[in-house]
Amino acid sequence: MAELSQKDYARIGFEDFLSSSDKDFPFEFDDIWLFLEQKRARESWQEKILEFKDEIGSHEKSLGPNMLPVTMPVEHSFTEKQYIREFRAPANHTIVSKIHNTNYPLILLEGDVTIVESGAIKRVQAPFFSITEVGTMRAVIVHEDCYFITVHPSEATNIVDAEEEIFAKTFEDVNVVPKDCSSIEKFIEQVRNIK
Repeated sequence: MAELSQKDYARIGFEDFLSSSDKDFPFEFDDIWLFLEQKRARESWQEKILEFKDEIGSHEKSLGPNMLPVTMPVEHSFTEKQYIREFRAPANHTIVSKIHNTNYPLILLEGDVTIVESGAIKRVQAPFFSITEVGTMRAVIVHEDCYFITVHPSEATNIVDAEEEIFAKTFEDVNVVPKDCSSIEKFIEQVRNIK
């Protein structure tokens, strides 16, 4: 007889729970299991990227917080409801970002880098564009001098307030806002009503 997996045991417990309840449960077991697997993978990534950041920070060749702004300067600009960061980094450095609290565009205008994010490692050359999702923390390995621009939604008019708004101190502090599905729900309803 084959040994039961962790998922099999969970399914049995779930089915026992459902059979002992007189209420309808709004989810299927496989949906719950998938959600939990994704949650575990996300938490594992978060743990590993924080460990990597600590290793980089404690390395004897680490620039440390005092030299980082000198070696990799950030220029800050503000416009109506936007905070713009221009960031340059020299070749042969590794950077670990902060935890991002907003979705925003990331634009690589010059250089060659490897970006390490949850679930992906990709080497890219300028010009390159991507969208950073809420909760992202990444490592960037700089192969050639690079120049990034990011544009963040922000009500702030100074650097301290803007960074408070766009960065989270921990993954638990990330400002995840459920997506508004009302427009797609209306569209689905319109499609259903086509005769």
